[in-house]
Amino acid sequence: MRGNGARSRMRHDARTLRCAPIACVVVHDQRNGRGAAMTLRIHVYRNLALAFAQEHLSSLHAHQALQMTVGLDGVFGLEIEREDGRIERCDATFACVAPQQTHRIASYDRMLAYLYVDTNPVAYREWRRRGGIPIPPDEGILTALRALLRTPDTDRERIRGLAYRWYEHTLPGLLDIEPSDARIGQAIRIIDADPLESLNYTRLARMVHLSPSRFANVFRENTGLPVRNYVLWRRLVYVFDRLEHGDSITEAAHNAGFSDCAHLSRSFHRICGTMPSNIRMLCAPRRAASSAI
Repeated sequence: MRGNGARSRMRHDARTLRCAPIACVVVHDQRNGRGAAMTLRIHVYRNLALAFAQEHLSSLHAHQALQMTVGLDGVFGLEIEREDGRIERCDATFACVAPQQTHRIASYDRMLAYLYVDTNPVAYREWRRRGGIPIPPDEGILTALRALLRTPDTDRERIRGLAYRWYEHTLPGLLDIEPSDARIGQAIRIIDADPLESLNYTRLARMVHLSPSRFANVFRENTGLPVRNYVLWRRLVYVFDRLEHGDSITEAAHNAGFSDCAHLSRSFHRICGTMPSNIRMLCAPRRAASSAI
């Protein structure tokens, strides 16, 4: 059992994030070149995370958050695994990858911007059913993203404003969609407030007046996810936040309730397609810049 200090810290710092199948891809025929994988920087906020990468090659992976990717200086490679196991490949300048869709991004010599949006498969499908269509970012947003890369010490709230501007342009109204069952909405709020405390699924079910088995079924019906996966995603979002703020991987793992660094690394790689050490390494220039102010 983790100490009360780690739990209270996680409750105070908890963020919400989420990801999503291909909804919209702008495709080109040109193939990318070859190179090494390297992550640059990530900014985590409530409901959203904005990230940048160059020469990025992820493994095939799937996660809860809806992921938007845009090439800031050209096309990138995209792979999507369909339900029958087929891998579809294309080159794109923009892609919207729906929650729980297995995918891989390959960018050997391009600068990419990513926006991760805290939603779930059921909410995204409902948004699409209501007529929602992802809209590629306009030139104003692209110009602002490129400018942000040239000024890494930009104020955090200005970066947050840009992230929400991109979201509101591309996916208007998505975050307003609530679970159809109010009890699951309550459970999600409890998990978001304290992902560590929510590891006790029996107690979580009792808090929303459901039996454990009924709770598991209703949660999946309303989110498209097992409750265990949902809680794991929240814990990983917390790890992103703590790495961004300078925690070591060991500290982040402990405070997020993982048994050790190996447990964190396995979970992180399976869901995010990269290792937590890569994220921390890319956040380092921003921490150094912050300490110099």
